[in-house]
Amino acid sequence: MSKITSEMLARFFENRTTAAENDVIADWIESDPENQNIFNRELQFHLMLLNISSGYMKHAPHKAKRNIFGSRSSIFLSAAAMLAGILLTWFIGVAPLKNEASGILTFTTQPGQRAALTLPDGTSVHLNSGSTLEYPAVFSRKERRVRLEGEAMFDVESKARRPFYVETFAYDVKVLGTRFNVLAEKEKEEFSTALIEGSVAILDKRNESLVATMTPDQEIVLSDGRLYKRTVEDIANLYRWTEGIIDCSGMSFDDLMRKFEKSFGIEIVNELDTLPQINIRRMKVNVKDGVSHALELLQRNAEFSYRYDDTTDTYYLYD
Repeated sequence: MSKITSEMLARFFENRTTAAENDVIADWIESDPENQNIFNRELQFHLMLLNISSGYMKHAPHKAKRNIFGSRSSIFLSAAAMLAGILLTWFIGVAPLKNEASGILTFTTQPGQRAALTLPDGTSVHLNSGSTLEYPAVFSRKERRVRLEGEAMFDVESKARRPFYVETFAYDVKVLGTRFNVLAEKEKEEFSTALIEGSVAILDKRNESLVATMTPDQEIVLSDGRLYKRTVEDIANLYRWTEGIIDCSGMSFDDLMRKFEKSFGIEIVNELDTLPQINIRRMKVNVKDGVSHALELLQRNAEFSYRYDDTTDTYYLYD
């Protein structure tokens, strides 16, 4: 096996290694538990440098660990470049990284924020506001697994012998190479998958048995403990949240208010005696135009008034 050096791992953490080098690193990690420990220590050191550079480290160590491979001077010089490379993958806000020692990274967006990142295998992910994605610093040679809480759009890098799994509280989604959207919010018992390109399989979490398969322009939704599948014309147009577009079509007033809260990162308090009944066939809102603009558009389809409390960033709806 090729020798793994600090320089190669530094390039890996900066997303500058080739696919072949990534496979070599994966083989090296799986060949010996001690190699996994070495990798974890290197990763932890790099994340420490990232935290120092960006000002997010709460407790700086008094002394850096001894270099297990050699001089760390080149790694220090690359810390700023690594930070810049990571920041370029975000479009809004900052997502914290956790669980460094275990080799598991956690990427989280706050309400009102969205982010884009590239996973170690080349898969691109758009993460919606208030969502969390957990993924390993390096994928296994046999499979690729991530865990999602919230909503994300995946564009999976095709690797026929290494299936990609999205684990959620309800079901797991298995793919080989495709573009799809997953919504999984445990607190609200909401789960759905929409397929834009390729094919996916929905698996039972308990035994990974096949529950359903999907083809493009299909959507599966969990409702009352059962999965329902439907065909949706031009489904990609319904999932433009990656561009900051909210599709309001076919939503109830209450569901739309919850979507506004999540997308804009604000609180909406409903003081209406009766919820308006709306039947919006076509209405799209751009997040950058602000929540007030969205509410004014909605007033064309529903009778309500609103006021804004800037001390609490809260919108109140009233008759």
